[in-house]
Amino acid sequence: MNKNKYVFWGLVITTLISALDSNIMQTASPTIVKQLGGMELFAWIFSVYMLASTVTVPLYGKLSDMYGRKRLLIISVVIFTIGSLLAGMANSMVSLIIYRGIQGLGAGGMLPISMIIVGDLFTIEKRGKIQAVFSGIWTLSSIVGPVLGSFFVETLTWRWIFFINIPIGIATVLCLIPYKEQNQFKKTYIDYKGFVLFGLSITLLLLATNVADAFWYVVAGIVGMVLFLLVERKVEQPFLPVTLFKNKGTLMVNLYMLFFCISFFGTPNYIPLFLQEGSHMNIYQSGLILLSIAIGWTFGSTPAGKWILRYGYKKLFIIGNLICTLAGLIIFFVIKDVSYFLLFGLLTIQGFAFGLLFAVGTIASQEFVENNIKGMSTSLQIFIRNIGTSIGVTVMGLFINHAATMVIGMKNIYLFALCVSVLSIIVTFLIPAKSPVESEGNVMN
Repeated sequence: MNKNKYVFWGLVITTLISALDSNIMQTASPTIVKQLGGMELFAWIFSVYMLASTVTVPLYGKLSDMYGRKRLLIISVVIFTIGSLLAGMANSMVSLIIYRGIQGLGAGGMLPISMIIVGDLFTIEKRGKIQAVFSGIWTLSSIVGPVLGSFFVETLTWRWIFFINIPIGIATVLCLIPYKEQNQFKKTYIDYKGFVLFGLSITLLLLATNVADAFWYVVAGIVGMVLFLLVERKVEQPFLPVTLFKNKGTLMVNLYMLFFCISFFGTPNYIPLFLQEGSHMNIYQSGLILLSIAIGWTFGSTPAGKWILRYGYKKLFIIGNLICTLAGLIIFFVIKDVSYFLLFGLLTIQGFAFGLLFAVGTIASQEFVENNIKGMSTSLQIFIRNIGTSIGVTVMGLFINHAATMVIGMKNIYLFALCVSVLSIIVTFLIPAKSPVESEGNVMN
């Protein structure tokens, strides 16, 4: 641990700035729009960041398998930091949106490559604990981020929500410089034509969740994906390695994570809104309930590595999914008159399931494949999680917007999650119990 403590803190800081940037804009964005104008472009402040950071995730994974994790992580942090500097100096909504896109291009590599490095450095037993730390940072940032955004807006200026990333980004790079990679990386051909088709198709499908007339975006996205699959069949070294899809374990785990993220993983996003609108709680009390997710996540992910060695992957996926579904079922029935403390407890249980399932899923994505495609496999799962969460949150938003009352909207959200969770439960029984690939050399010194 002493030898690589600097890279560990570099990964922690990387996760911190990624998490804060995803949450700090929530309270600052109205002030930004008032100063810069362009209310009609308001949604694009968030959309362009999500698009850029999601679409580039698989590419970063591919490049990290070719050129090494350290180099790609430093590049992504530098891009993110430059984007932050430019965003802080933006003088119009158009320029801010462009610079947010640059931020997203950097953010697309920061989280997945951090997870890949964790897989390179740590044993299976330790990875759960490390992921618990990272997950806790994300959950806490959902509470601290909006508060910090309000502080900058009220006491300094909204530009500091971007400028604060500059010293943090520099500190991250300095922490990563001493890191010496042990793995051997082989440069191979990159199917850029496949990546462009893939990126454009996913972009169109994601845009469909943020525009009024989504039909033609969906059609164009589906056509693009069909063309991508046809092109990839004829390429000797496709952008998405065929082995990832021929590997039953990897295929089933990714399919499971897609269904799970569509179902329950997006539900906590609407809990603070429900408490504010339905129970008239203030922003701080309603946000504080998300601490339950962090607490549960820590207890679920920390022992995940040891549990994998003892029970295997399949049992943990089944148990985690059943726990999450049961807690969600109870919330569905009691949401109308649920007390704050009961809801806190039920969300803690779901947080436990989230932590367990995400830790097991990440480890499985690394242990079910060979070392030369571990980066691609890890980034592909993170990409699929993002897609699943985007779909789930969008559908849930429609239920909220079209419901007669907030309570009915929340019941519809959980009913939707329960229905989709049936698919994820079915897939858990198809996941292999053990990894076919032996992990070698992943010991933290």
